[in-house]
Amino acid sequence: MRGSVAKKKNRWYIYFYVGKEANGKWKKKWEGSWETKREAERALRTRLTELETAAEQPVSQYTVETFLYYWLENYCVPRLKPNTIKGYTTNIEKHTLPTIGAIPLEKLEPKDLQNLYNILRSKNLSDTSIRYVHNNLHKALDFAVKMQFISKNPADYAVPPVIKHKEFQPLTPNEVAQLLKACAQKEVFLPVILAITLGLRRGEALGLQWKDVDFQTETLTIRNSARFDKGEIYLETPKTKKSRRTLMIPQATLEALQFEKNRQQLMKQELGPNFNTLDLVCCRFDGRPFSTNALQHQFQTILIDSGLPMIRFHDLRHTNATLMLRSAVPAKIVSSMLGHSNISVTLDTYSHVITEMQAPAIAAMNSILQVAG
Repeated sequence: MRGSVAKKKNRWYIYFYVGKEANGKWKKKWEGSWETKREAERALRTRLTELETAAEQPVSQYTVETFLYYWLENYCVPRLKPNTIKGYTTNIEKHTLPTIGAIPLEKLEPKDLQNLYNILRSKNLSDTSIRYVHNNLHKALDFAVKMQFISKNPADYAVPPVIKHKEFQPLTPNEVAQLLKACAQKEVFLPVILAITLGLRRGEALGLQWKDVDFQTETLTIRNSARFDKGEIYLETPKTKKSRRTLMIPQATLEALQFEKNRQQLMKQELGPNFNTLDLVCCRFDGRPFSTNALQHQFQTILIDSGLPMIRFHDLRHTNATLMLRSAVPAKIVSSMLGHSNISVTLDTYSHVITEMQAPAIAAMNSILQVAG
């Protein structure tokens, strides 16, 4: 464990490193303040000793705070992506530690967690955010059980908010045609058609590279997902194995890809090797990566100008799934094409569509019964 001291506005503060930032650099946790540098250095030595000996100390000496930092450093850092660790750390420090950080780990009870959730709700934190707090704590406390720090997970007995699925607005076939026509000749066209016809997530479309597109077999393979942080693009592997998939390309999408490939080749000849250095399929006309903000802005502008429903870009993926299911494509195939972790995700997310599809089955059964009668 490393740390140091720094002076800010005539006061001395200490910091040490916990977790990592999205760019891979260690994140600093600041504490303080003290009047003199010597006092701060003494406090730093004490704090580092506490953290460094956490793994060796008797379980009875763990607080929720010291354990959660132990979990982040010893479980999360070796296994998770820096951006995920950053999210966990920020969430813990902002929402969890102020209320239950000082409680001894062995004495943490479900009622403490329930009180935490109630306090967060009183601060107008959304149910989704409170559920995220609960999920993080549940994972950490599961680890505590496995390490035999505690005998059972108190989060198993707490009752977090129930999250209702967000209602989404799939476009109708006519609206799809209207949107594609409105997007033609626009930078946003290729991400839109990839989302509508193949159900790609936004990050998957923006992270697609030309090496992932096979024009001979008319397939593309999802290997990356684009993430943007402080203006920089990062190509990361998808979260789950099922997200890494190969898809057959519909003819209209194949033609759009070939057109864009030809355009980019001409631009590279004109502008040189600095054009689209990452060889991205979906880039700006000048070769810059397509940021999520730029994509969203262009997409929303087109919806407004075209008089189409104000949907999210992600709803194009829902549109793809809904249209396939209504066309009687088996849910197992839809799940595979969307890259869902398992078919239950598909069945749960699109349960209303599957219920609609029961009508032909009931009509068929009525016909059978009429003949039988």
